[in-house]
Amino acid sequence: MFEKTTIRHSKKRLMVRLCLNGGREVEGEVFVAPEERLVDLLNDARAFVPLETAEGEVLSVAKTAIESAQLIQEAPSEARDPYALLRIERTAPDDEIRRAWMNRLKACHPDRLAALNLDEEVVYAARKTAQRINAAYDEVMRHRRDGAAA
Repeated sequence: MFEKTTIRHSKKRLMVRLCLNGGREVEGEVFVAPEERLVDLLNDARAFVPLETAEGEVLSVAKTAIESAQLIQEAPSEARDPYALLRIERTAPDDEIRRAWMNRLKACHPDRLAALNLDEEVVYAARKTAQRINAAYDEVMRHRRDGAAA
C-alpha cells in the first residue's frame, strides 16, 4: 500500500584509473560517501567496486583484480556528448538512434541488475546511467525536432 521510504545519502564522485591484473587499465567514476576516500572504498567489506565509464557503462570490478588505483580528480559534473553516450554518429537516422538508445538502456537497466542481487551501489550507478541515457536520447531527438522545424 505504501512505498518504503529510504534515506539516500549523497555520494561523492571520484574519477579514478584502476590498473587490473594482466595490465588492463580502466578509467571511470566511483562513488563514495562525502567523508570517505578512495582507499576507504577499496578496503571496505564489499567484494566489488562499481565503476561508471565515460561512455556510461557500469562495470563491477572485483577488488581482487585491482593491482593499483589512482585518483585522477573529483569527477566533473558537466554534461557529456549525448551522441557519444548513445554510441552513435551525429548523422545516424532516427530509427538507428532509437535502436541504440534501447540497446544501451537494456544493457544497464537497474531492474535487471537488481534482479542479480548486486550491491546497492551498483544498482544506484545503473539507475543514474539509465537516467543519463534517457536524457541523452531526449536531447538528441529534441535537437533533431527543433532543427527540422527551423
